[in-house]
Amino acid sequence: MQTSSNIKIMKIGIDAREIQDGVVTGIGRSLANFVRYFAKSDTGHQLVLFSERTIQCDVPDTVKKVIIPSCPTIIWDQWKLPHALRVERIDLFYSPYYKVPLKTHVPVVSQVLDLMFLVFPPYKKAIGFPGRGYYAVFGKAYARKSISIITDSRHAKSDIVRLWHVKENKIEVIPLGIAERYIPVKVEKILTETRNSLHLPAKFILYLGNFKPHKNVETLVKAYKKINMQFPEHKLVLAGPMDAHGNRVRSFVEKENLLDQIVFTGTIREKDRPEALLSMADIFVFPSFYEGFGLPPLEAMACGVPVIASNATSIPEVVEDAGILFNPDNVDELSNAMVRLLTDLPMKSLLIAKGLERAKLFREEITAGAICKHLLSVLGDES
Repeated sequence: MQTSSNIKIMKIGIDAREIQDGVVTGIGRSLANFVRYFAKSDTGHQLVLFSERTIQCDVPDTVKKVIIPSCPTIIWDQWKLPHALRVERIDLFYSPYYKVPLKTHVPVVSQVLDLMFLVFPPYKKAIGFPGRGYYAVFGKAYARKSISIITDSRHAKSDIVRLWHVKENKIEVIPLGIAERYIPVKVEKILTETRNSLHLPAKFILYLGNFKPHKNVETLVKAYKKINMQFPEHKLVLAGPMDAHGNRVRSFVEKENLLDQIVFTGTIREKDRPEALLSMADIFVFPSFYEGFGLPPLEAMACGVPVIASNATSIPEVVEDAGILFNPDNVDELSNAMVRLLTDLPMKSLLIAKGLERAKLFREEITAGAICKHLLSVLGDES
């Protein structure tokens, strides 16, 4: 497509299935934010979103939407999508996850957030030899097909280089971004409504996330048990979905005789005001064994909550000195860190201040802008 001034308008295609009707994911929220950012940035280029169903999130009308009817995933990915890219004359295709169409002549940029399924032992075991073989063969094929790969941390980049043998200069590290809603909430009405709706105690230590094995929530429960007698007024709030993993953690809590001291809120949705939940916590703990990035500690910092997080994988590069880091295998380290923040008020105030400043570096607008700049550079548009 040419403008009257003879400057070519490039068309960027995006796999938008993560923001189609009925789908709400972390990738989807990040993608929708990028689309909004790109559309208002006046780059002179056009976005074309490809999905199986209608896209009903607040994507600007200037963005073209193409529906490719549902069919088996491999057919959609490797036959239907390449055909649609050809029909729409796409100049560059962006996939927000590792899968890309192999049968297309269109240059492809993919995004790989982590390779946990190939690194974390329980997950490696769970997918078995066939699964590991699939990711080894097709993951490498998708990586080779991509002219550039976006990932969210230096640690994730090192995994991609090591496991998929990708050259370092082919990988662009762009951190994830915190949504604008994550700020300290001080409106008493909102705090009271949130406290009542989630049945929150007056004082609490918070974990927010899912309960999958890599999240290491059992270690947090063990550490909390060690300090419970010393700080009986502080409950532990575990906020996350009560699926099979959540029920596993609940059974563990029951075994430790802590059901009266630990609150399970269930899934926290946007309507539940996670920013208000975070703002009321005395401490936020993130004990994960493995993260490609680790967004929850930053969301807590943005809400003015002091953070204790594990020193594993990408988490130290995200938290840096704005939180207390601990060995996720060491229960005593975690319990000591919680005692410190519950008793050392100057340290708590210092971490709150550092956390607020740290969080400013990871706003969604910054992430969206970095992705936009990278895609334009791949297109050869450095303006």
